[in-house]
Amino acid sequence: MTSDLISINNRRTLVVATVALLFVVLGCGSKTPPPTQYVGAWDGDDGTLLTIRADGSGDYLSGGSKVTGGSVTIDEAAKTLKVTLASLGPTYTIDKPPTGDQMTLSGVVFKRRGGSPITTTGNAKSEVPDDDELQTLVKTTFLDFDDAIQSGDFSDFHRNVAKVWREDSSPDDLATAFETFVDNKSDYNFKRAVSPLDAEFSPAPAIEKVSGLDALVIKGYYPTKPQRANFDLKYTMDDGSWKLISINIKTTGSK
Repeated sequence: MTSDLISINNRRTLVVATVALLFVVLGCGSKTPPPTQYVGAWDGDDGTLLTIRADGSGDYLSGGSKVTGGSVTIDEAAKTLKVTLASLGPTYTIDKPPTGDQMTLSGVVFKRRGGSPITTTGNAKSEVPDDDELQTLVKTTFLDFDDAIQSGDFSDFHRNVAKVWREDSSPDDLATAFETFVDNKSDYNFKRAVSPLDAEFSPAPAIEKVSGLDALVIKGYYPTKPQRANFDLKYTMDDGSWKLISINIKTTGSK
């Protein structure tokens, strides 16, 4: 599927509107991205399978009941989580929100599939997550970054990065660092561009030492058109989940 992305290098809009993209954007209805900690594939101890994606879509399977490509609505104030398609689907009470890779909904304990190993103390070693988690991690980063540059407010983005980065910078510092993106925000549409796509990883993601930290290094691109969105992202294990410590996004002509 093709998608439209903006030429960052030329600072001008290159609009490629496709029927397929319009179907994705308009046909799926309005979806609100869920809080990052809920994103992933979850297995309930009652056999329920629940998938929550970074773009606000989700799947549900329990016994003979099934929702595929529905909308996920999470209301943390009301403590409810819904997965619906054409108004059909379950509504859960959020008994315990996600902590690490576990949450409790309506009395059912859910564990995130392929969850990130928790590095605590001593010689505990982080491992490269599986492909589903890598896809979720990278896409969530792109969506969070797009929200920040479109609003010009990096408070939420700053809140979601690793502690070591938060302690070394403020939301205003990030806004200054990414000033080119913010000043030319009309020339970017990362959210719409990457939402329907899977990332291509090259080379394979790996754990490397970065400034003394065990870092998950993920390089690759989204096959957007006409400009390909290349990325070099680095994360470290922080409070039981991978948190961003470095981001480099640029575009080049598609091959």
